[in-house]
Amino acid sequence: MNEPPARQIRKFNPGTLQSDTEVKRQFVVREHEFGLVMEILRGNVDAASCRHVLLVAPRGRGKTMLLARAAAELRTNNGLSERLFPVRFMEENPEIFDAADFWLEALFHLARELAACDAGLARELRETHGALAARPRGDFLLEERARATVLEAADRLGKQLVLMVENLQALCADADNDFGWKLRKELQTEPRVMLLATAASRFKGLDDAREPFFELFRVVNLEPLDTESCLRLWKMAAGDDVDGREIRPLEILTGGSPRLLTILAGFARRRSMRELLEEMVQLVDEHTEYFRGFLEALGKTERRVYLAVVDLWRPSSAGEIAARARLGIRVVSTMLGRLVGRGAVTAEGKGGKRLYAAAERLYSIYYKLRRERGEAAVVQHLIRFMTVFYSRGELAEMFGMLQKEAAQWPTIREGIERAMAEDPQIRGVLRDVDLEEVQRLVAQGREHTRSGETEAAIAAYDELVRRYGSSNAPDVQVWIARALYDKGRLQGKSGDAEAAITACNEMVKRYGDSAAPDIRYWVAATLCWKANQQGQLGEAGAAIVTCNEVVERFGGSAAPDTRYWVVIALCEKGDRQGESGDAEAAIATYDEVVKRYGGSDAPNIQFAVSMALCWKGNQQGELGETEAAIATYDEVVKRYGGSDAPNIQFAVSMALCWKGNQQGELGETEAAIATYDEVVKRYGGSDAPDTRFWVAVALCWKGERQEELGETEAAIATYDEVVERYGGSNASNIQYWVTKALLKANCLRAWALLMQGRQRASMDAFRSAYAAFDIENKVAVREMLQFLPDFVAAGAAGRDIAEILSSDEAKSAALEPLIVALRRHGGEDVRAPAEISDVAQDIYERIESKEEKIVRAAS
Repeated sequence: MNEPPARQIRKFNPGTLQSDTEVKRQFVVREHEFGLVMEILRGNVDAASCRHVLLVAPRGRGKTMLLARAAAELRTNNGLSERLFPVRFMEENPEIFDAADFWLEALFHLARELAACDAGLARELRETHGALAARPRGDFLLEERARATVLEAADRLGKQLVLMVENLQALCADADNDFGWKLRKELQTEPRVMLLATAASRFKGLDDAREPFFELFRVVNLEPLDTESCLRLWKMAAGDDVDGREIRPLEILTGGSPRLLTILAGFARRRSMRELLEEMVQLVDEHTEYFRGFLEALGKTERRVYLAVVDLWRPSSAGEIAARARLGIRVVSTMLGRLVGRGAVTAEGKGGKRLYAAAERLYSIYYKLRRERGEAAVVQHLIRFMTVFYSRGELAEMFGMLQKEAAQWPTIREGIERAMAEDPQIRGVLRDVDLEEVQRLVAQGREHTRSGETEAAIAAYDELVRRYGSSNAPDVQVWIARALYDKGRLQGKSGDAEAAITACNEMVKRYGDSAAPDIRYWVAATLCWKANQQGQLGEAGAAIVTCNEVVERFGGSAAPDTRYWVVIALCEKGDRQGESGDAEAAIATYDEVVKRYGGSDAPNIQFAVSMALCWKGNQQGELGETEAAIATYDEVVKRYGGSDAPNIQFAVSMALCWKGNQQGELGETEAAIATYDEVVKRYGGSDAPDTRFWVAVALCWKGERQEELGETEAAIATYDEVVERYGGSNASNIQYWVTKALLKANCLRAWALLMQGRQRASMDAFRSAYAAFDIENKVAVREMLQFLPDFVAAGAAGRDIAEILSSDEAKSAALEPLIVALRRHGGEDVRAPAEISDVAQDIYERIESKEEKIVRAAS
């Protein structure tokens, strides 16, 4: 009797159409990491607060397989299956943009998982999901109802839910700003759910105390497979018994990647290990497009440096690489830093002895085969030699890991397409292939954007449009539209407004007439960005025309997300009118925003309305309508002061700060101080960087008002509070106010001590103020120039101050006229260039004038 054919090994979708038994059979590596995960999940049973796990590794390292294995264990282990229930999301989550989407997706996959064990409950959950999914985006009850349904299902099951979510970093990058915070709150307070997630890298938010996922997860890193693990996986995938000496070259060539090793095992069936290695050169030759695509994704200068690295082949110094690339050593060092950061190049050693090599050394073979065809034999002999004799050090020097997904290789793709063509069931999936590739290119562009690789990101979007721009498939068109929007955004943020406008025009030309809601959303977003860029170019009139186009096209839309862009367009229009000097027209436009959308419950629209009111108040202030401006700021607080949304809290805090300024304009100093105190009371504990910024502003402005009232000690205490609260912040906009507060506090201390006759202590306080002085900060320079004449006129020793100012060469060069004036005031005969001398004379006369006023006041 013939044996049944072996089940296909899943290289990209482990667990799909596979039994739990088959998943367990194929799971032969990562036992240690699996044990860690299961230990944490067991510990969560009946816990008041769950621990959550994040698996971190590049693509192809086995994250999805580990999730499939964990799900199989939770279903088949008698003890665990009674207490925990796995809910696996898709590997990609393109439909999740906010917390409501997340809980809807959880509900969908929970129903799917339940179909095999509780058909009745599964059917009920599917019906509920269908009803909720039909509700409009922005429905403020949608998130709560979806979440409540999921938790109620957990109660009915009598089990805790293990939500298995892949590519968490990409999901959070695409989701709304408050998504992470909402998810964190739920995970910390709700014991009925726990998160077992994956990420392709250790993304920034994990290590930033200001981000929602800081210290939330037990991070489990999946390192490259060692030799023993490669042996076990090879035996399972290829069915061949090999020893460590034979598997080691493949471990090196694949970089210990489970996915690539499994793919190579498919090539190796019915071949000897020696034959496989001898055919590797042919394998490289067959996959030229794969390697070429990598090179084309690099920027021009990066590519030159990278090609120099692969051409040198051996680990090389920056000087050797610079000579080969014919570029300056500084440029090469910068490019090598970028290439190391993106994982394309490895670096060993320190300082001048640091050596660089291609991380994927197989690229060197490819490059030499294409550029110097005669070296093919040399490369082939090298690979053959590896099977006979090698050392760990020599091999590590010659070959790095091959990290790119082999699914992109033409021969693999051809085999998949043939299988689809032969099987009617698979044929229906064929149309999804292009969509997956489109999504991959969009994700690639966004990843390059996050890494600061602007040229590579734009290249990815251009490649996407070139390959799929003529597609009539609605799903593909949505992604093309989104990519063109992203391209325009990226060009604009890079300072190329004209190119951004061109990209926007291309997008609208392609899809402006589409009736598809998702595409209309991106058309509206693109037009808003076009208006923004026209404003950046000073084309206010053109920007207003574009904003009007958004309102005309989409003003009647019932889709909340599209309506959001109408609000943004109106706000943009108001901004441009204000910049053009037409404050009354701007106010009328902001009033239109409030009239149209002031009753909306959608958080993003509420935020836009709150900002419209803030800018309305600003324009009223410009017109001198101070009381009206205050009333407008009060309206912001009345409408949205109770919101927990970070972006709306930002708007409210800004409104209160501007209200305080307007109260100051009316001479209501104490009322202004009370308003600034309200900002601190409401939002002093906020973790949101933008809101923390306005708290710092409120405190600094409060200190200035206290100075006006002569409350020096109180003002110093207020400035000290700014430093104490935010001195450790890395945000540049907050550091600006910290530096200002530190300067103001120390200057006031110096003044107070001078008034007490404590000259030495006063100079020490001024020295501290000068240490915090930022010569690049124009406001700080202006304040220093205002303070010092008064300080010297009140009795501070000008010569001592000049010595302090001269102690820092970088700062003193910009303050030379002031230093000359102070030395002259101290009786020195100072010679200086005429230009400096003239300015110094003006400062000297200002000091004398202030001294005369003090004498007259005393008499």
